Amino acid sequence: MVTPADTATPAWAVEGALNPTILRIHVTRTLTDRTIVVCPPEAAPAPFDEVVEVDGVRGLDLHRHRVRVNLEPGAGRAEVARAAGAILERAWGAQASLPLDEGPRAFSVAHAGPRLVAESPVMAAQHGDTTLIRVFEVPGVVEAIAGDGLVLVRLGRLFAWDDVETEVSAALA
Repeated sequence: MVTPADTATPAWAVEGALNPTILRIHVTRTLTDRTIVVCPPEAAPAPFDEVVEVDGVRGLDLHRHRVRVNLEPGAGRAEVARAAGAILERAWGAQASLPLDEGPRAFSVAHAGPRLVAESPVMAAQHGDTTLIRVFEVPGVVEAIAGDGLVLVRLGRLFAWDDVETEVSAALA
């Protein structure tokens, strides 16, 4: 699935996680429709094929709009962050500022049944729930939780509700 966000030069931002052996790279490019792609054994797309080769990187977990960089024991997180940042800057330009996590938004829907959680279009399709499938057609959606009468929707960190709330509402109508 290619979205308008995929055709332009992606925005990106690196952040440390609470776990000192993890870095997160947030992107506006859709990296996968699956819940997670582990690299290696799978090949990482450019420019992450270079990031996975940085000294101290054990591997990457690709999510829809985020990469989890798993570090080797004893690796310097700051050094890996600088090296990964340099690779991404060469490919996509300067790092974007990372806004605060806006959290999920709740939308009223005509949904009944068990609570369903999806973190990708593939996961939504596996549930066979048209509400979840439709919401993942909106660029930036990274999680949707459907329950009786509502859906909680979370966006990737570089996406803003001001830009996509109308599309999410339309997808859920």
